[in-house]
Amino acid sequence: MKKLIIYLLLSIGFVVMIMPFAWMIVTSFKLPSEVQQWPPKWVSKNFFSTRQVKVETKIGALRTLKGISLSEALSFTSSKDDDQNVLNISVEDDPFYRGKMTLDITGYDYIEKASMDNFSKWIKSLKFPQQFSTESPEKFFEEVFLFYYSGNSPYFKRLNYISNLEAKINNAISGIELVSKFVERRVSDKSEQTRFKDFLNKAMENLITLKEDILKYKAGKSLVLTNDEINELYKLLDSINLVYGGKNELTNIYSTKVVNVISQEKDYIKFYLEVYRYFKQLQIKRVDKPIIAKVMTKNERIILLKENLKRLPESEILNNLIVSEDFDNLPEKFSKKIDSYFLNEYKIETSFLNNLKSLVVTYKNLLIERGVDYEQILKNGSFDDLIDISDKILSDSSSYKIFKAKVESISYELENYKSFLKELILLTDHLDLVRKVYNNSMNSWKIIDAPEFVKAVRVRNGEVIEIELNGIAPIYLSDDNLSTINLSFTFGEIIKNIFQNYVDAWKAAPFGQYYINTVFVATATTVLEVILASMAAYAFSWMNFPGKNALFGLFLATMMVPGEVLLVPNFITISKFGWIDTYYSLIIPWIVSVFAVFLMRQHFLSIPKELFDASKIDGCSHWRFLWQIVVPLSKPVIITGALLKFVGSWNSFLWVLIVTNSDKYRTLPVGLQNFSSDVGTLYNQLMAAATFSVLPVIILFLFTQKYFIKGIARTGLK
Repeated sequence: MKKLIIYLLLSIGFVVMIMPFAWMIVTSFKLPSEVQQWPPKWVSKNFFSTRQVKVETKIGALRTLKGISLSEALSFTSSKDDDQNVLNISVEDDPFYRGKMTLDITGYDYIEKASMDNFSKWIKSLKFPQQFSTESPEKFFEEVFLFYYSGNSPYFKRLNYISNLEAKINNAISGIELVSKFVERRVSDKSEQTRFKDFLNKAMENLITLKEDILKYKAGKSLVLTNDEINELYKLLDSINLVYGGKNELTNIYSTKVVNVISQEKDYIKFYLEVYRYFKQLQIKRVDKPIIAKVMTKNERIILLKENLKRLPESEILNNLIVSEDFDNLPEKFSKKIDSYFLNEYKIETSFLNNLKSLVVTYKNLLIERGVDYEQILKNGSFDDLIDISDKILSDSSSYKIFKAKVESISYELENYKSFLKELILLTDHLDLVRKVYNNSMNSWKIIDAPEFVKAVRVRNGEVIEIELNGIAPIYLSDDNLSTINLSFTFGEIIKNIFQNYVDAWKAAPFGQYYINTVFVATATTVLEVILASMAAYAFSWMNFPGKNALFGLFLATMMVPGEVLLVPNFITISKFGWIDTYYSLIIPWIVSVFAVFLMRQHFLSIPKELFDASKIDGCSHWRFLWQIVVPLSKPVIITGALLKFVGSWNSFLWVLIVTNSDKYRTLPVGLQNFSSDVGTLYNQLMAAATFSVLPVIILFLFTQKYFIKGIARTGLK
């Protein structure tokens, strides 16, 4: 019975000890949304062969450019990055990076292109509540839907809209109360007074009822009101009659304070409903099949990239990169080659070039906004031709005036500045093209089956799906409710999904450098401590000198001093030596351990004195006796001390954080802080990084545990 209780307690203790580590590993396999799930689960969608992902169709371009280098950023022309023929679908769920993707758009209504003549006739009958572009039906529909439904702050955003509508109704009610106070004073006709008062009371009751009805729409499944709800709200507003049929001294004030307030809101809703109704009437075709695409292999993407690069204008700099088959981070390498060309060709400084690149990008954006095809002008003419056109078109722009002033200033520093600026504009444009082609190619998925108007499918960072369309405007596919897509995975892809967090965590920071630093610092600290502690322990155990016991007691007393107290004096000392952000600061302060000296001394005292006497007779010195007899006999204790030191050095965080400023010298524990910020903590990646950080220590302990047990046992410590 006693044995059973002991085994039970040991089992419970084992489970309690292993649970945190097991939970850390399980969390490292989870998707971001699963980390916050309650109650927590021991499984993850990453282990499944299928997955459903929530998505939302977005109107307009989405910025998905990430990881751009400083060299690229200086020449990045944002105005030219938009692709006008792409349907953007935002992933409102955990990101995905592989698998077979099915977008079921079967039955969706669409049209290739709306008739401009019919559109122009129809638009004349509309009462515009505000200005929208009418240069094309597609542009008009996009602006209307962005304003009302799909923008950053859409007009029909549920809580905002209902709150604003409630405020307008309250204003109308206040207007009625105000007018009611002056009826008897201002309206001279008694019968008109009675009739107008009755009408105002009825209008007040209707508005109060209306407010109660519209407040029900504050609760809903979507952040933006649905079209059915918008229709219902319009009917509610249209159902109450606020227009007074008579005429008196207060009717104009009443109309301004009450009728116009509600009428304006009705106009906004009516305009949207009429536009949406016409928009749906135009779409006379239906999609006959879903879009099915599969992730490409790296080699397939490289082949696609090569084909797409062939379509770009000729460039000797780019051709050299293509010939070398060096496609990793191609835009950054191309950008650096362009910089090198200008530095060598025009004999200028890097800072001077960077300033001009920033200046030129601002100038290009101004030209793009005004619709100037500067690229064609420069190819057919000179930089002076472009300046002549700019002087006419951009004469009212203060940014252009600054550009002209700076161009005049560099003319004194650079003799052939005009040819320099011409080449800089054209090559930075070429870089934009290369970046776009590279990103599109490396994010492309292979189309397995799709409607004929689908030209390409891309997934950017697992967060945005791009459907490139051929001969059809994206706006005509954006109104249908695509809320989910389906993913399926092969066995190999499931394995990759499971370990995706480990890949992301490793790439999130220079963990390769952190590993090298940690191994080097932990090994150097351990080796030096073993050497010094062995010599100190031998002196305290086998050698006799005045004050030995008092000195040893003083050594032990230092163990009572908390390590935190030593941080400031140690940091000041390291600073005086100039060792901040060096390996010296990570190693030197920690190569002596009083505990290791005490541990080894206790074991050295257990070695028979006869061995020492015999070695003396043979002429053995203290140095030789220590390293050839005492140390080999004390291997378990030394390994125990070394293991404790290695683990302590491996896990050191606070000191490393204080004395290092760069990734060049930082270690793994400090690297883990990359996953925490003011915004929040990426627990799944943090747990993945923590797992591959502690794994070497666990493996080391498994191989040395027998020495660890022997070392503790032989010193008599429990």
